[in-house]
Amino acid sequence: MDNNIMATIEWLQLLGSTPLEIVATLSAILGVVLIARQNIMGWPLGILWASISAWLAITEWQLVSDGILYLTYIPIQLYCWKAWVNGNAAREGAPFVPVWLSRDKQLALFFVTVLCIAGWGFGITALAAKVSWIPEPSLLWLDSVTTVLSFFAQFLQARKRMENWVGWCIVNILGIYIYWVKGAPIYSFQYAIFLGLGIYGWIQWHRSLKAQPLVSTHS
Repeated sequence: MDNNIMATIEWLQLLGSTPLEIVATLSAILGVVLIARQNIMGWPLGILWASISAWLAITEWQLVSDGILYLTYIPIQLYCWKAWVNGNAAREGAPFVPVWLSRDKQLALFFVTVLCIAGWGFGITALAAKVSWIPEPSLLWLDSVTTVLSFFAQFLQARKRMENWVGWCIVNILGIYIYWVKGAPIYSFQYAIFLGLGIYGWIQWHRSLKAQPLVSTHS
């Protein structure tokens, strides 16, 4: 009996230590699963996760920067939700299926991403040097990569581009390392779950792409 109680406590700690944290974590996990299965209801769950996370970051943890980042996810998730609705409606019954970008667009995306990461990293460094309440960035470039890739992956996901899962997998791998180094194994474990879900999502979308050879052309 004691072992069962301890196991329950450990799992609750992995999900979060408060009801709001648990709801946010479960919303995030279920939302990714639904998006992987191309279920549009994943987006409102993402909005719920971002809203709760922003509230907790600002009011409970005093992580103002993270709170602002979570707040930006709300309109992005709304955009993704609308894009999927419009994508399905525009095809008049034809499936809104995942596709790969063309090679030229993939190359352009790579260089734009690198430039944005550099701009973000140098920009945050300059801002921290001028604004007293912003702390000196920790793990600057790893954090810059995860931040920029998160935005890019979100918009690619809205357009159902397969590349979004590549971006999420990189973010999740780095997230595992970042939070482990920062002494937050619970969050590191969560990113490990998200990595598994990212791989699952790629597999599911790849199967959908293969099932629609006439629709899933490069674009």
